[in-house]
Amino acid sequence: MTQNDVRYMFFVVGAVVVLTGVGVLVFIRSI
Repeated sequence: MTQNDVRYMFFVVGAVVVLTGVGVLVFIRSI
């Protein structure tokens, strides 16, 4: 695994976490 692969994986994981967090917040506010 190269340094670039690790950086890309962290970016993908971070993006998924942010999107999930935003989705949950919107879902809670809409109730």
